Amino acid sequence: MERAESTALLRAAREGSAEALDRLYAQVGSRLLALIRLRMGASLRARLESRDILQATLLKSFEHIDRFEGDTGGSLMAWLARIAENEIRDRVDHARRDRRDLAREVTLEPAGATVPSRERSPLSVAILSDEAARLESAIERLDAPHREVILLRKFEDLSFKEIAARMGRSEDACRMLLARALAALTIELHRQT
Repeated sequence: MERAESTALLRAAREGSAEALDRLYAQVGSRLLALIRLRMGASLRARLESRDILQATLLKSFEHIDRFEGDTGGSLMAWLARIAENEIRDRVDHARRDRRDLAREVTLEPAGATVPSRERSPLSVAILSDEAARLESAIERLDAPHREVILLRKFEDLSFKEIAARMGRSEDACRMLLARALAALTIELHRQT
């Protein structure tokens, strides 16, 4: 998304344009879902639905779009990423508090009944494509600093100054870390072929 277009869409969305907000969410949705899936990791994705996190994130951002202070797509992605991270944390905390006694659970379907599978939306189909799954898997195998710098720069669109503040490193160190992270990612992707 071009900066000028995203800035205009953000301005219109904050002024109440539902069409601008829809276009904005359509442009960032697939990237945000990929970021959510990567932040969750494989073990958490097995217990929580990443699309539910995406939906909750977009709903919360919709409710507070008038308070959003940024003016570019990059800052919007960083804002949405923070909302998503909080939503993931809240869901994990809720699951820990509400551990259910499996012996007390009752099956609602009659014996032998099958539950129809949910159809995936076009957005989910695109995100869960083979290439996306391959990239996701490769990113997950990177060490934590490499994974984090890629997510902050390539998914959240943060500047090196913002990345440096988040990671507690200098801007130059973050640039070098990103270069090493992308090289490590390339190696991981080649290992899969």
